[in-house]
Amino acid sequence: MIANEKKVYYVSVSGNSIETEPSKGEQLTIEATEEELAELQAVLDQGQSNDETTALRTPIPYKSADHDEAQNEFTDQLLEVYRAIYRVGTEETQTHIRGMNILEELKHTDYNHPGYEEKDTRQ
Repeated sequence: MIANEKKVYYVSVSGNSIETEPSKGEQLTIEATEEELAELQAVLDQGQSNDETTALRTPIPYKSADHDEAQNEFTDQLLEVYRAIYRVGTEETQTHIRGMNILEELKHTDYNHPGYEEKDTRQ
């Protein structure tokens, strides 16, 4: 594979995986170079680590999730996963993530960050 050649991959956020073939589960389609794929995998790995930490804390009955630092870190990391997917996502994937209405930067039309600009679909 050429270093900046993009290939199609299928990402499962809940399964914390990136596959080369689609499965019957929920997956988001991306087009990424090897470097972009490695960056996304690193974000997924960090999210998995935070997920495991949060899972260990769930049996604590007196700990409110809205005051739990581990839960906040998990939420922030999950949003970072979706940001990373959005950056390399196909048009369909980006539309899906925009529809989830979870990324603040997609709600503001004056937000200027590479990968988040509206694509001109007129040709």
